[in-house]
This record gives sequence, structure tokens and C-alpha cells, in this order.
Amino acid sequence: MIGLFAIDAEQRKLAVELSAMLGRDTVVADGAVHQAVHRMWTKMGAAVLLMPTGAAVRTIAPMLVQDESSPAVVCVTEGFVVVLAGGSSGGANALADRVAEVLGLTMVQSSGSDNTGDTVLEQLVDRLDATVDGDLAECAAAMLDGEPIRLLNPMGFELPPMPDNVGQTNGARWTIVIDDRLGQPVPDGGEMLRIVPRTLVVGLGASKGVSGDEVTSVLSMLEWDFGLDLRAVRAFASIDLKAREEGVLQALEDWNFWHGQGSVGEDPPTLLTYPAETLSTVDVPNPSPVVERETGTASVAEAAALFAAGEMAEGRAVELVVPKAKSENVTVAAARIKPQ
Repeated sequence: MIGLFAIDAEQRKLAVELSAMLGRDTVVADGAVHQAVHRMWTKMGAAVLLMPTGAAVRTIAPMLVQDESSPAVVCVTEGFVVVLAGGSSGGANALADRVAEVLGLTMVQSSGSDNTGDTVLEQLVDRLDATVDGDLAECAAAMLDGEPIRLLNPMGFELPPMPDNVGQTNGARWTIVIDDRLGQPVPDGGEMLRIVPRTLVVGLGASKGVSGDEVTSVLSMLEWDFGLDLRAVRAFASIDLKAREEGVLQALEDWNFWHGQGSVGEDPPTLLTYPAETLSTVDVPNPSPVVERETGTASVAEAAALFAAGEMAEGRAVELVVPKAKSENVTVAAARIKPQ
């Protein structure tokens, strides 16, 4: 039996049309896809999932076992028919070829590896808590199709096992860059997938009554003067005296509008605040006696960034990548949670 699973009404209409072309041994499942796939898993010889590849991978991942019960699985998404699992008896490539022929789409054949491009990229994004800039599905399709893929990982993040066609290949159509810093564009005619790990914590200090525009202007220095990708910001941090500072809150609201809309379901960075007694225990490179007299701690921006990053690091090292930079009424600093 071939099970067809559709994520919405439009895809279900397509599934019904496809069912008529694939023959009588085809069933269009009812109800929520996740539950339907799990209910029918051991009864199917093959499954066709009409949905984004990421959702399809998350649906089938708990069911993939190396025994006779595993069906072949293909995914129909964004103009491609992608093989996700070959099944215990094979046949996934043939099924994908047939579905692609019926629907007039492009088939992406399995390379024979368990580490299909979609799964690898999904694992990578999840592992790094990253924002994606670029066409993830198209890059995954190229990876699955065996195209040479150039991979740049200058910060040395730990990666899952990658297919053999992924490496330091020059002249490849696709380049994958894993970095929390801004980089140069790919050569003409190339395609880039930027994976931006959320590694940065931004510390903020501000005078009472500061304007949101001034805070925003100083935050922009992280990008323009220090080359950080602002999508990598995981949290903001400050002294508790600034928890309700109107100008700071307004600037962060604006920041989230422009920079905090990364991956679907991703939580925007929040403002973490700490008492002066806590911040005063943090060793910083640029303490200020003036700030200490006014707030009770010799550092706000640097100390808050380092302390918050340390709390979020889960044992990893942290480093101050932007020492305090300031305007008349605002101070900013950035700490990085280093790769494991």
C-alpha cells in the first residue's frame, strides 16, 4: 500500500489526483499528518508526503528503524520530489520518478546514504539554533542530487556527518557558510545558503531618558563597525535599572522587527536584566569608576553580556567579541558563546 499524506487542503487535492494515477493500492490518509503516518507506518510499502521537507523529516524521524517494517518515503515540495528514505526493500527512487512524471516535477534521487541532504541540513540548523538565509530546500535538493557543495565553517562548529559531495570544493554552484559574522557574497552565478548560529549576547548600558533612536544607532555599530550578523543575537542583557527604560525597550522592539524574524517558530531575543551586585562580580577589560558610582557596578554593557552568555553557554567558553562601544548616552558590548 502507498499512503499519501497532505499538510493542507490544497495539497490534499493534489494527493487525490495523484492517487488516481498511482493505482488502486493507494490511500489518501485522513486527519493530522503526524498521527496518520504513525498509525499507518507498518502497513505501508511506501509513503508520499506532500509538505515541506523539514516537516516531513520531523514526522518520519521517530519511525525510521532498520527492519522490515520501514516503508520507502518520498516528499513532494516546492517543485521537487525528494527521496527521504529508501525503505527496507528499496523502491523509493522508482516511486519518486513515477510521482515526478505524473506531477511534472523534478525528481531528486537518493545517493544511497542515510544522511540525506535534507536531514543533514535540518540537523545542522537545529543543532546550532540557527537562522537560515537562502533556499534551504533547493540547496538540500542539490546536495541529494550529488552536486559538489562548498562548505565554509570558519569558526569550527561541530557538524553532523556530511555527504561525500560536501567539502572545500571550489567552483561549486552552492556554497554553505556557517558563521555569526557578515561575509562576502559568492561569485557571480553562485548560490549561497547562510546558516547563522545564535551565538551572541548583546550588553546594553544607557542613561536615564535615552531615546530609542540613539539606542538603535549604537546597536547598528555591531554590524557596520564590527561585522557581526545581527541575526546571530540570542539575547540582550543589562542592569535591572533598565528593565523598564522606554528608549531601550522601543529600540529592542524595532530591532526584533527588522532582525529577529528568522526561522519559523524561533523566539525573538529578550532583554535579560541583573542587579548591580551580580554584574560587579564579572571581570571586564574596561571598568569605569563613573559607572560604578552611578550604578553600583563598574561595568554594565560588558558585564551583562559576559554574565548572560555564561548562563546560556551550558559549560562552553564565552568571549567578549565587541568591547564597549558608546555614544553620549548609550554603551553596547557583545559576547559570543564559543563553538563546543
